Amino acid sequence: MNLRPYVYATGFILGLAAVLLALSPRSAGQVKLAAGSFFVPLFSAEAGLQRVRNYAANKTATREELLDQNRRLALTNEVLRIQIQQLRATAEENKVLRIQVAFAATNQWKLRLGQVIGRDPSNWWRTLQINLGSRHGVREGLPVLTPEGLVGRVHEVHPTRSRVALIGDPACRLSINVLPSRENGILTADGATVFDHTIVNLQFLPAHTGARAGDPVVTSGLGRLFPRGIPVGKLLSVAPAPGALNSNARVKLAVDSSRLNEVWIILP
Repeated sequence: MNLRPYVYATGFILGLAAVLLALSPRSAGQVKLAAGSFFVPLFSAEAGLQRVRNYAANKTATREELLDQNRRLALTNEVLRIQIQQLRATAEENKVLRIQVAFAATNQWKLRLGQVIGRDPSNWWRTLQINLGSRHGVREGLPVLTPEGLVGRVHEVHPTRSRVALIGDPACRLSINVLPSRENGILTADGATVFDHTIVNLQFLPAHTGARAGDPVVTSGLGRLFPRGIPVGKLLSVAPAPGALNSNARVKLAVDSSRLNEVWIILP
């Protein structure tokens, strides 16, 4: 084993000690001050590192604390989501209410607003029930509509409720005009499917009709059951029949009965 480095180190330390002992008190103090100034930054760095370790230990959350924070955030998020849905529903209700109020104020008819309270399971897309009956002045045959257009007519009346036959039901055949040609036709129950109940057939247009897809369809006023000019829908397609006495067409209704919550009845 090579002991030479240890011998040199021991000799250096002994020599340094002898020098310090030989110095005057003032010189020895200056040497100590210089040595202290060399080690002070090291001690300060160690103290700072210890403070950092203590701070990190205090700020580090346990797994249970993190899980609890996550649960609280999830609960807050769910509450906010529900509140947003409620605000959207309220805004939509206010929008519908403004439309209904404006519709009633701009028409000359005597109107009564009713709520949709049920549908016939055996004829889901063609009838509905409302919460107005004979006690409210309702009688059979009265027109039923919304701001978007015609819905149908009252078909059956009870004291506090009524059944409405919708456009396309056999109990609600309807005479219409196609604009701008003002050609007449009859809406029938045929044409609707389970995929789209808002489509009905239009019959008895002239054989050489000038009607085209997209033309508006309104009530004609014939028969005095429905007032003239109530929107019904738009032509979806027209099928002229060469050599026949009339043409047929398909109409897309203006009102989707599956979305109805309120309807207006035109009272006598």
